Amino acid sequence: MNVSQWIASLILQNVLSGKNLDKTFVVFFEKYSKKLEEINKPEIKNLVYGALRFLGESSFIINKLVKRRIDDNSLECLLYVALYQINHDRATDFTIVDQVVNACKKINSKKCGFINAILRNYLRDKVNLRSQAEHDEQANLNYPDWWVTKIKKEYPDNWIEILKSGNRHPSLTLRINQRKVSLQDYEQTLKEKGIDYLNISKEALILKNPTDVQKIPNFIDGYVSIQDYGAQLAGHLIDLKKGHKVLDLCAAPGGKTCHMLELEQIELTAVDLNKKRVEMIKDNLGRADLKAKVINAKVDKSNEWWDGKQFDRIMLDAPCTASGIVRRHIDIKWLRRESDLEFFSNQQFELLDASWTMLKDKGKLLYVTCSIFSEENRAVIEKFKKINNVKEIEIKFPNNIISIENQLIPNDNHDGLFYALLEK
Repeated sequence: MNVSQWIASLILQNVLSGKNLDKTFVVFFEKYSKKLEEINKPEIKNLVYGALRFLGESSFIINKLVKRRIDDNSLECLLYVALYQINHDRATDFTIVDQVVNACKKINSKKCGFINAILRNYLRDKVNLRSQAEHDEQANLNYPDWWVTKIKKEYPDNWIEILKSGNRHPSLTLRINQRKVSLQDYEQTLKEKGIDYLNISKEALILKNPTDVQKIPNFIDGYVSIQDYGAQLAGHLIDLKKGHKVLDLCAAPGGKTCHMLELEQIELTAVDLNKKRVEMIKDNLGRADLKAKVINAKVDKSNEWWDGKQFDRIMLDAPCTASGIVRRHIDIKWLRRESDLEFFSNQQFELLDASWTMLKDKGKLLYVTCSIFSEENRAVIEKFKKINNVKEIEIKFPNNIISIENQLIPNDNHDGLFYALLEK
């Protein structure tokens, strides 16, 4: 266990310094797989995710126990890992402390007594300190103060559920490729395999238990894809017709790209700036036996890659804070700053402006973000409508989707996406 605690603390330190969590896992797993005979990757991931999920609570407790700031960030991160385990994991308290002290030896052997003393003091006063944490908003909700304040203001009736949803484990939702298999036939396959699921739409199934992608029946053959139910709405909302010429912007990793091709016979061009993520689009198309033109390019006013022929439909999946999918990217809430909202909203407006010239008259553009902050959503759309010839089309969501003015309110069945359908 102590090796996992040690590596988890180093990964956590790297993430809290501003690095992407998924990329950090890849780098550290490759590094320590070469150095050590064996590392427990699932255990390390659990420790990192857990420490990030309850970082507000752990920070509060550490501040109560330590009078002066801990100079070594890796030791502080080791304490985050330990407190997550003590408060929310299954191992016994004294086993955790003993193993953490051993992990500390790999970081700074001179500080082992210090770490041991902090954790044992916590165990002696655990009930009292947990009670205090429950009455501190950041510690109890495990979000930065600015985030809590904004959600309270924007969603006075839903803010608690939104924040709690972001701290829960995400569901694993499948999208059925009905070009390859019917919903009924695939449900029968799951039943035969003994895989529990929940049917939430004509093409969306939630698997009730975590499952490795490779063990999902016929995933490799393109019968199903992993895609949140809220994101699955995009392919339907854009109002595709046979023969449409469609542009998918900021398309990686290609979930919405593939879905549109599964739904209708269209001519589709997918564009993304990130070269590595463009390869993900191609991989997903190949797995599902679908064809599209894929371009690695920047979307801006020049659009040098564009041949000048306008599109019937445009999907703009705009970059954003990802605040609506924080349960899937738990590091986001600690890495984002309130000032990021202005940066993203400006970028989103520029992308909308650059996209609009490529849309035919009477054509439709679907604007999508995975944010729950109005600055990135409704405010961008209203600003754009004021200076362009734009008609916004009313969106009617399925009855089992929780939404407020086109903003999906995240819950166990779907993420917190925003949609706006614009007609030229």
